[in-house]
Amino acid sequence: MKNAGLFFGLLLTGLFGGQFIIRLLRDGDFYYIEFGIGLVGLILLISSLFSKRTMKEVYRNERNF
Repeated sequence: MKNAGLFFGLLLTGLFGGQFIIRLLRDGDFYYIEFGIGLVGLILLISSLFSKRTMKEVYRNERNF
């Protein structure tokens, strides 16, 4: 699978980040675990997007030589 990091980051952010936001707004409860896993998913999502972009640039530079 080409975009495993992207899909896994979306999964973590969607599930745990969504639960965190819903519980925070509905009940006013702050769950550290859901917040942390949501952040990990967001970091994974952003890093996979940047790594995908840099790999495309490296591939283009190799083809030009």
